[in-house]
Amino acid sequence: MQINEPPILDEHWEGYELAADATHRYLWLWHGLNIRLVAVPKNEDGAWAYDHGWCYPRDPQAVADSVAAWDPETQDEPMGWHKRPTVPPRRAPRRDEDPHYNRARCVHGCYVEEGCRTVNCPEELAARRARTGGES
Repeated sequence: MQINEPPILDEHWEGYELAADATHRYLWLWHGLNIRLVAVPKNEDGAWAYDHGWCYPRDPQAVADSVAAWDPETQDEPMGWHKRPTVPPRRAPRRDEDPHYNRARCVHGCYVEEGCRTVNCPEELAARRARTGGES
């Protein structure tokens, strides 16, 4: 993945391109009370839609650091996000090379087997019911 240092202003998206790989550009956008990192495809449709998105606290440097540490070839999603507004979750092309990183996550970014920090997370509740045989 090519990291852009400094990030490149994208006037169409009104955000900054942090990095790009063979298939996507990764941009952060101010989005209400958070920053949304989006994976915009590198094709003619990329001007109008994105494939995946992750919401982060309003800290551009934290988002940039997360993208810089991420390997989209072997890792499904970057770290540090608190909400995934797009479905289905992204799957890395070579995800089997990093199975520990690519464990199941809830919609809030937490690994399901470790529990979620968000009250009444649907995946956390389902995992708890499965562990206890339906009692929660």
